[in-house]
Amino acid sequence: MKSDQPITADNAYERSRKNSLFEGLNKEQIAALFSISREMTLEKDGFLMREGDPAEEIYLILEGELEISRYDAKHRQNHTIATLKAGDTVGEVSLLDSGLRSASVCARSFCRLRGIAFRDLQALAERDHSLYSIFYHLSKNVGRRLRHSNDVALQAMERQLDEFKTRVTLGNFFVYIVIMLSLFTFSLDGLKYVMNVGKNSSYITLPLTLAFFIFFVIFMKTSSFPLATFGLTLKNWQKALREGVVFTIPFALLIVGLKGFLISYVPGYEGRPLIEGLAAMDADPRTWWTFLFIYILIVAPLQEFLARGGLQGPLEEFLSSRYKVALAILVSNLLFSTMHLFMSLEIALLTFIPGVYFGWLYSRTHNLLGVWIAHALVGTIGLSLIGF
Repeated sequence: MKSDQPITADNAYERSRKNSLFEGLNKEQIAALFSISREMTLEKDGFLMREGDPAEEIYLILEGELEISRYDAKHRQNHTIATLKAGDTVGEVSLLDSGLRSASVCARSFCRLRGIAFRDLQALAERDHSLYSIFYHLSKNVGRRLRHSNDVALQAMERQLDEFKTRVTLGNFFVYIVIMLSLFTFSLDGLKYVMNVGKNSSYITLPLTLAFFIFFVIFMKTSSFPLATFGLTLKNWQKALREGVVFTIPFALLIVGLKGFLISYVPGYEGRPLIEGLAAMDADPRTWWTFLFIYILIVAPLQEFLARGGLQGPLEEFLSSRYKVALAILVSNLLFSTMHLFMSLEIALLTFIPGVYFGWLYSRTHNLLGVWIAHALVGTIGLSLIGF
C-alpha cells in the first residue's frame, strides 16, 4: 500500500534508526545524510538497477519490497537471490568495490527509497570521520548477504546434482526398457509355439515375468530413487489395502456384466455359462488350485511390481507435465499389454483395461499392496471363475 506521509529529517531519523547501517549515529548525523539524499519512488515491476550497470548510488528502502536477481546466460533465466524490505539497504557492494552493479533489483510492490550518491557520502564522511562507521556496517551487510548467497548457491548445486542423478537414472531406465523389448521381440516365435502346445498362459507369463523382474531389480538397485518410488513402502498400506478390496468390487461386477454381454451378442461366447470355474481352465481341482496359488502369490505381485513399481513409478518421477500421472499410467500399460500380444489381441486388450484401473488405484497411494490385492481379485474372478 502506498504511503502519503512525507519524508522529513525527523521521520527519516526514526526510520533510519531501525537500520544497522546507521547504528551509532546521532540525529544530526542522520539529518546530514538526509540532506545529501534524494527521494525516489518505483512502481511495481520497475527496475531500480540492472546487472552490469554503472553504480553511483546506495539506496535505503523506506517502503515496499525489492527483489535481487542474477541472470543465468547459459539457461537464459533469472535466479532470485534475495528479497529486501523496508529498512534494508541496496547497492552497497558497488560502493565498497567501485565496480559495476553485480545484480538486478526489481520492485515487487510500490517502493519509496532514499538514494545517496557515493561521492556525496564519501565527501560527508571526510568532513565527519565518525560517519566512516557506515562503511563498517556496510561491510557487515555485504558479508551477511554473501553468506546467504552461498546458501542459495549450495541449494542450486544440490538441485543440479539431483537433476543429474535423475538424468542418469532415466538413461538406465531407457536402456533396460529397450533390452527387455528387444529380447521379448526376438523370443516371440518361441512364445507362440509354447502357447500352441501349452494349456495355460501362466506357464508362459510366469518365467517371462521372472526374467523381467530380474531386470527391474537390477535397475532399482542402480538407481538413485528410494524404494518408495517403486511402491515398496509401508506408507498408506491401510488405505491401499482397503481401496484394493472396496474399489475392486464394482470392477468385478463390471467383469461379470461384460461376460453376460459377450454371451448375448458375440458368437464365440454363445452357450457358455456365466460362471465357468474349473471348466474355464479345462483342469482338475488340483491344477485349478495350483494355478490360483501361483497366480495370487507369485504372478500378481510380480506383474504389479513390474507394471506399477517398475514402469509407472519411475515414469511419474521422470515426467514433469501436469498430466504426468495419466501419461505414466497410459505408457506403462501400453508397454505391459504389448507384451501380451503373442497370446492374442483380445488378451492384450483385456490386460490393458484392468491395467488402467490398477494404475489409477496405485496413483492414489503409491503402495503396491493395494494393487496386488486388486490384481489377485480381478484375475481370480476374470480368469478362474468367469472364464476370460
